[in-house]
Amino acid sequence: MESPFYKFDLIFKLVEESDAEFILSLRTDPVHARYLTHTDNNLQKQIEWIRTYKKREKKRQEYYFLFSDHNHQPLGVIRLYNITADTYTSGSWIVKPGCDEFVSIKSDLFISEFAASELKNKRCVFDVRKDNKKVLRFHKMFAKITGEDELNYYFTIDEESAKQKIKFLTSIIQPNI
Repeated sequence: MESPFYKFDLIFKLVEESDAEFILSLRTDPVHARYLTHTDNNLQKQIEWIRTYKKREKKRQEYYFLFSDHNHQPLGVIRLYNITADTYTSGSWIVKPGCDEFVSIKSDLFISEFAASELKNKRCVFDVRKDNKKVLRFHKMFAKITGEDELNYYFTIDEESAKQKIKFLTSIIQPNI
């Protein structure tokens, strides 16, 4: 698979060890990472995690993308994992503080298109923290809640709904790229 990908006025590339410091800064930001699984503020652990991830990437079991603007300034990350014959999970989605909402939409659109074309899986499953109101509103437009626990709502989006989501999001961002 070739990387980087130029889509929607952003540059997407598969994560490398050299991205560890940026990823760690996002995942340990107290405001923006509050809806993600806790990450220790330890650069060496982040580098080790990326090394282990790269082995899964080679086996096409997982994809972790860093996205940047046209000046190659990193803006965020998004990941596909738990890839099976008929499902995958989209997550670890975090955008640098100060980015406009279109960056989030573009990154979600990229990962949706990537999954549709590369993975050819039928269904995306993911979770969203209950107190992450903005992201919940976004995902409720396209995905179905399949369950919940104290912390999360669990969602699924089938292939047809994903196609409609891609079409809708593309129409939103076209005037902005």
